Amino acid sequence: MARKRRGRRSYRRDTKGPDRKKSLGSGLDEIGFQPLGRRIVLESACDAEGPLKHPAPSGAHYDRSTGRITVEFNNGSAFMVPARSLQGLVEASESDIAEVEVLGETGLHWESLDVDHEIALLISGVFGTPSFIAESATRAMELHNKMQNLTVTAWAGPVIDYLSHNIPYNHEVGWEHYHMTAYEVGCLVLAALGQADEIDGGARPRLSPVLSDVPPRWDDISTAVIYVAAQNAQLQYRPFRNRVPSSKADAGDDSSEPNIAAANGVGPAYATSEAYSVLEALGLVREERWTKAAETVLWRDNPREWNLEFTSDARFIMAAFDAAAAIPEDIRSQIDTIVAATSEETTRVVQTPNLENEGKSDFPPDAVPPKRLRSMLEDSRRHHLDVLFFRRWRFSDGWLSANEAKSTLEIHHDALAISMRKAVMSWLYPSLPLLAL
Repeated sequence: MARKRRGRRSYRRDTKGPDRKKSLGSGLDEIGFQPLGRRIVLESACDAEGPLKHPAPSGAHYDRSTGRITVEFNNGSAFMVPARSLQGLVEASESDIAEVEVLGETGLHWESLDVDHEIALLISGVFGTPSFIAESATRAMELHNKMQNLTVTAWAGPVIDYLSHNIPYNHEVGWEHYHMTAYEVGCLVLAALGQADEIDGGARPRLSPVLSDVPPRWDDISTAVIYVAAQNAQLQYRPFRNRVPSSKADAGDDSSEPNIAAANGVGPAYATSEAYSVLEALGLVREERWTKAAETVLWRDNPREWNLEFTSDARFIMAAFDAAAAIPEDIRSQIDTIVAATSEETTRVVQTPNLENEGKSDFPPDAVPPKRLRSMLEDSRRHHLDVLFFRRWRFSDGWLSANEAKSTLEIHHDALAISMRKAVMSWLYPSLPLLAL
């Protein structure tokens, strides 16, 4: 409910009443969850019913290019939240939203809008009253279902045409991926859509292609197309306007002005007509702007030019807590098996670095040093955990059942899934920090 406080609208969680259920976000302080990226350190609350505690805020500002409000804390950490997801700001003007200011050590205030929000509740994923949150969740689910349930024929043709002409092709073999992630995923899509059969090194066209009865997920298809388009420089990301470029960003070829404007939290880009058409067919672009549905799909590619830092986004933080707090038994069993097997192997390597040379003071030149072996085992363990997330976790749905996972594509180098693995592992295995690298 909206409560009046000092003449302002203040949106907060109702903590009264015997039937109140504890929200998932209210556990953040109890587990001391620390999202990756620019960390937000949450102190333990002395009272489970009390507000979440956070470092004192030093300032807040609205980034028009990303549509996010950033709260900076005295300890150097920061937190971001999409402005138009907050009650009272959904229909507000850009200038009114930009007037955000810190209210004391706990809140944000918009004078012209007569709106207050508590920082702790925003970190918890509480963006307004229960009714507002319920309505927002319904709208988000409707959008998700709309995109996932798009008639396959609405995008299958453009996707097949685009990928078949933009993945390297050998007339004697078929499509070849050359072990490049973008082309590997593109070949997976062609096979999953019934246009080809997977072969070693690529995909061979079928003589009688037929669309699959169970098509791949829309978000996976969209990610695959973005991978291929970016690989071929048919989709070129451009830095946000008025933002200092990331030191990791490539200068690239800026000869072409962006024809896709920054919108819904993601930055500008240039797409060739061929790439633009398929992005439009997938519902990622409309009227020369990225759509709302495109945002988290683009998180998976995580362009360096945009420096998105989505791990500080409230939605990622809550998804990470949800993923860590509600792991299905079969997935937890797989995680534990991967961790235990590698731990046993690492112990063996430490105790007997090279069995055939055990007892010798010097190793032969071709022997792998124990330190390097341990590093290789840790890399392997993280890779196997990543693959599990590639197969069984999606941002919009959380953990997928084995049956739901049948429609997924195993998309490697998925920045969103990897970031989620890091966050979840840091909570599940705090004594094994290498799992969160």
